Amino acid sequence: MSLLYPRLLNTRARELALDYRTLELDQLTARWAVSDDAAVYVATGGARAQGDKLRGIRDLIVSLAEAYGYPNPPAAQAGNFDLAVAEQLHREMHLAPAEASATDIWTFLSLVLMPDIAQWRFPGKSSSDRAYRERIRGTRLDRHVFGRLWWRAQLVHAPGDPNPYGALTVLGEAAFDQIYARRSSLGASPHLVKSILRVWNNLDLTGLTEREVLRDFLKRVLRLAPFVVFDAIDEEALDAELRAIAQETVFAALVLAGWDGYKASQRADKATMSRRSEFA
Repeated sequence: MSLLYPRLLNTRARELALDYRTLELDQLTARWAVSDDAAVYVATGGARAQGDKLRGIRDLIVSLAEAYGYPNPPAAQAGNFDLAVAEQLHREMHLAPAEASATDIWTFLSLVLMPDIAQWRFPGKSSSDRAYRERIRGTRLDRHVFGRLWWRAQLVHAPGDPNPYGALTVLGEAAFDQIYARRSSLGASPHLVKSILRVWNNLDLTGLTEREVLRDFLKRVLRLAPFVVFDAIDEEALDAELRAIAQETVFAALVLAGWDGYKASQRADKATMSRRSEFA
């Protein structure tokens, strides 16, 4: 059963974000709460996450933060912390995607329920104004300290797999940004997203800029969307089709970089034949 979460009104979010930006972690810890007078629930009916449920989520994320060095800066452990939080938020929050699309839910988490953890991960004092707005206030869901992690888990979640979140290790933030931006097309087919991740995990892109290759690869995949029912293609056949698209993408990137056509073709073949480790 999905749950409804408190939504922090924008005026209050601005006030708290301004007040909290320069506070120390212990001061922020003293201010966390499970409710706020300016937090409301959407009036559609349904079970609400309140009191003990919210407190349990906070306790879980605080425990993860402590395992990764909190209150000391996360430094090199930040990425691993993010992966752990992504999985646990997705497991424990019981959010429907429509509810998770509301930025004010995530703003409640970063400014009311877990302001200390939010600013431990992205300190306001050392952030630009834009980064602080995006990471803490939630002006961009795909950049929010917690919201982006739930969505990363949502995109890779494979409920029938022994390790349903194993593909999180493949989907870094740069790749997530691109896939999330195209979620209306890609996200409508979890079958397609999983295939993209399997193929991407097995590419050898040594010497290439992965972000640029992924951007072109996704564009090529989306060109097929009006003509192909991806969910009607079995896993093996879809993987093979996407490998062929990846090969074309790598070849095009190398030719644009000045490679000879024959050598570019050989390198593109190598890129799609090489295998990295499977999802952990």
